[in-house]
Amino acid sequence: MRRITPVLTPELFYHFGNPKEKRVGESAAYKIATFRELVEHAARLSFMNKDYLLFYRGQTTDYRNKAGVSSFYPTIYRGDYLPQAELANRFRVLKEKGKRLAELFEAGKIEGYKEVRKRKNVQWSILQHYEVCPTPFLDFTHSLRVASSFALSNNTTDRGFVYIFALPYLTNRISVNSEHDLVNIRLLSISPPTALRPYFQEGYLVSTDGITDSYDAKSELDFNNRLVAKFEIPNDASFWGHDFNGIPDNLLYPDDDPVFKLCKEIKDL
Repeated sequence: MRRITPVLTPELFYHFGNPKEKRVGESAAYKIATFRELVEHAARLSFMNKDYLLFYRGQTTDYRNKAGVSSFYPTIYRGDYLPQAELANRFRVLKEKGKRLAELFEAGKIEGYKEVRKRKNVQWSILQHYEVCPTPFLDFTHSLRVASSFALSNNTTDRGFVYIFALPYLTNRISVNSEHDLVNIRLLSISPPTALRPYFQEGYLVSTDGITDSYDAKSELDFNNRLVAKFEIPNDASFWGHDFNGIPDNLLYPDDDPVFKLCKEIKDL
């Protein structure tokens, strides 16, 4: 994917340094105290980076690579040392489980099964979102509230992390941008209505274009190439304040989601 140079507000420029000379991911996260403050930062960044649409991701940990830079690889490419044979095997498993997903969708006449059957990107995005197996996709959301909730969900530390990424504008439910080598899938548009998780999470799945089990440089698959800013948020009620609240786990991961039950069956194979 193409690496971008974000435009930063003065306070973030001072904290992260000049993004033309230094990656945002090299620095410590910018600490903020409240959700409202996070929204205000995102609003200013959105205004200043007009060529892109901003997406968010929440994590309990700021994962760094060996160079000390925040790293965001899709699950199928993770690992300090990834032999070609292991990567090929991961793709083999992915294709098998994608085929099984399509079969179960069709057998159950689940709404949208025809599209699941004919589009591997749709199969793989559902498998990724329901954490069935490693895929070339990475989860994002268009909701700061969702990202913040994920950063603090099941978090036993005193802090979480919210990241902002700049991606191309969407053109369709499945947007392919050859200039930036990215594919962005709007889960709300391709998932059946019975798949509740994508709707509560306002989920998107993004991958590099031309998904493959071989590559010239692994670094081109790292979404730190699209990182605009990263924030550290406190893991206590003061973050939300009186005006906002996080999304509870039973809504982020609803138990009565039929597609989750179907995916669990595939995962357990």
